[in-house]
Amino acid sequence: MTAVSAASLPSYRFVGRVNPATKQLTWPSTGVAFTFKGTTASIKIDGITGTSSADLIIDGGSPILIKNIEGTSISTPKLTKGTHTVELRKRSEASFGVFRVAGVNTDGQLVENVAPKRKIEIIGDSITVGYGLDGVNPCVDSAVLQDNGKTYGAVAARALKADYSVVAWSGKGLIRNYAQNPPDTSPTMPVLYTRYGANDADNSFTFPSSWVPDAVVINLGTNDFSYLNVRQPVNPADLTKALVKLVKSIQPHYPKAQFFFVSSPLLSDYYPTAADAQKSTHVKVLKDAMQQLADVKTHLVDWPTQGSDSGCDYHPNAATQAKGGALLEASIKAALGW
Repeated sequence: MTAVSAASLPSYRFVGRVNPATKQLTWPSTGVAFTFKGTTASIKIDGITGTSSADLIIDGGSPILIKNIEGTSISTPKLTKGTHTVELRKRSEASFGVFRVAGVNTDGQLVENVAPKRKIEIIGDSITVGYGLDGVNPCVDSAVLQDNGKTYGAVAARALKADYSVVAWSGKGLIRNYAQNPPDTSPTMPVLYTRYGANDADNSFTFPSSWVPDAVVINLGTNDFSYLNVRQPVNPADLTKALVKLVKSIQPHYPKAQFFFVSSPLLSDYYPTAADAQKSTHVKVLKDAMQQLADVKTHLVDWPTQGSDSGCDYHPNAATQAKGGALLEASIKAALGW
């Protein structure tokens, strides 16, 4: 008789950046994926704080929207008897709420769920979060209007059949956060990037060897550029320096990864003034960083300024995000030969 250890039995796997010690879903698009033989499955939930929306994706179909995570479990509908894949992905960001996955139950048995070999990490701010994506401006952003699954990074990853992890938080900058009174002195994105869970301690992320991205996508700088009536315009050279520093802090952990710098669809060359030329300036920041990172494989993804249709607070809607996703997909495909 062969003894089978629990560790060798098929189980669920976490998707996105989830601290295995806490099993807390904090970052956008964190969740679980599993495959089972049977007709129903449920994901045990606890440790709920605030509000979180999520997508439940069964057999790769259209996402089932869970407007607010509540109760003690999330169950699939009754399915035909057979083998099914289930993926739960958090749509909203950590500042609205978090919850914990305590396990998975089925009326049948779990079978091995194989993660895609291709892996993409996406680092950013509200654009990468999907802030207000499902709203129509004017509207107020909320957990249910955030929709990480429709953001450019998730769109590109799915098109490329890649697993993906999103490390993003609205309002964050490379060297300074969104302009407001009083100033937002909370950590910037390079600091938050060092956390395992979004609310964990700084420098808690361990860069596990089990999940090493082939592509690292960075879309930061939009909030640094904001200044109107609050502070001085940002010095572009400081932004370049910060981006170079961020890449140099990540690259030793992912020596084979290629980096993709995405320009902002929220910046334009006419707002707040034509003299600011924020869009062109941001692109130059990215190009200058690429020059300074000559020993790293870097690529520019220039996402045009969005049109007049937008989500809450002028954030990119699904159509704009899809355009960015197509640009990123093409860039990664060409660079990595996918």
